[in-house]
Amino acid sequence: MAALPAIIDYDSLVLNVSDYIARNDLEDYYPTFIQLTENRLNSALKVPGMETEATLTLGVDGTVATPATYVEWIMVNWKAAPAGRVQRLRYVEANSPEFTHRFRPNGAPMYYTVAGGKIRTAPGRAGTIDAVFYQRVPSLTPTAQTNWLIQKAPQLYLYGVIAEAYSFQKDEARAGEWLKNADDRLKLFIEESSGVKVGRRAERAAEVEAELIASKGLN
Repeated sequence: MAALPAIIDYDSLVLNVSDYIARNDLEDYYPTFIQLTENRLNSALKVPGMETEATLTLGVDGTVATPATYVEWIMVNWKAAPAGRVQRLRYVEANSPEFTHRFRPNGAPMYYTVAGGKIRTAPGRAGTIDAVFYQRVPSLTPTAQTNWLIQKAPQLYLYGVIAEAYSFQKDEARAGEWLKNADDRLKLFIEESSGVKVGRRAERAAEVEAELIASKGLN
């Protein structure tokens, strides 16, 4: 029997799953199995590979539509003009006292929230926001063959899609086994990625300390 190919893209994933479940007649269903797997991954993952940034232009009411791939915000800064002063905004709930009335009505925005598919600032002001956020994992399809996640952690796709395939076949016992494998691998991947984020914070803390020491030496 020929060796299975390494999982690096959509086609190699489908070949591997077909071999694992010993079925070669589910080709039309793989896009759905993969979509369901990606929905679960996007709900659970908040890792460096999902980080991106964008500059968004606010309307006169201080709102703008969230990016189509948005999952969760990391940081939002507001500017009245491209070269203007930067104001870091703090996230609050839409029904919080901070967002509804605890701000200077004629001042610069202090807070932001997400409601109705829009980013909303309080107080509402025109300008731009520089946003850093987690975005959805790019979808795997027959025409979009690969993404960073299948390159980095192919088991997340393999185990998840196998679980969906068995669930489709009403084999709940095997679906449960493979879903547990998927969840265990997901937990490990999150732990590994969290170590990267902790390392970044430590590096930044060291940089800040070095900057403070240098500035004292100049005084």
